[in-house]
Amino acid sequence: MLRNGLLAALGDAGDLLSPHLRDVTLRAGAVLCEPGDDLAFVYFLHEGAVSKLAAFESGAEIECALIGREGAVGAAAVFGVRQSLTRDVCLVEARASRIEAERLRQACARSAVIDQALRQYVLKKFYAAMRSGACNGQHPVEQRLPRWLLAASDALGSAEIVLPQDAVARMLGVQRSSVNPVLQDLQAAGIVALGRGRLTLLDRPRLLGRACECYAAVRGEAAPFASYGRG
Repeated sequence: MLRNGLLAALGDAGDLLSPHLRDVTLRAGAVLCEPGDDLAFVYFLHEGAVSKLAAFESGAEIECALIGREGAVGAAAVFGVRQSLTRDVCLVEARASRIEAERLRQACARSAVIDQALRQYVLKKFYAAMRSGACNGQHPVEQRLPRWLLAASDALGSAEIVLPQDAVARMLGVQRSSVNPVLQDLQAAGIVALGRGRLTLLDRPRLLGRACECYAAVRGEAAPFASYGRG
């Protein structure tokens, strides 16, 4: 059974895609594309998560979007974006259904249901990326880290996040030395449990209380786009 939320939302219209979907396993750390690469494929994730990173000449990176089993990597290719703007990296091993971007464009042309679902999804991720950029400039790591942990848990569909602290720091665009004290404080408060290369969310409500408002803003932004493309 398909576990991807976007595919599940298509209902019977998804039958147009089924013959062209190919199941793939993506290893942790796999790079799906680099900035400037052609967007030849779209990946609907069933398990795992992919981080879309903005890369800088200095070698620094910062996450501008996180995609899990609710969506698709490369979906913007359907609407005219032909080259990747980000470095897309698998955070953990992932399972996905892959389709050629051109096949998906053809399906959108044939089905208003598929076209509208993908447009709404791309708009929502665009908003989330804009909010993430603003958040990085406005809020301290003590608030951004809880926000990211909540978002990662949502994307993975799990309270456990298998990722070393230096990788978490890279997602936030900070040094590990900035992340460690915050995680230690969260653990001391009984909000998370730390292990070797992993952490577990123990108390989501209290973690939400530590996060900036950007988590709730992104989680609740579906309504403005609900009627996009109708009427």
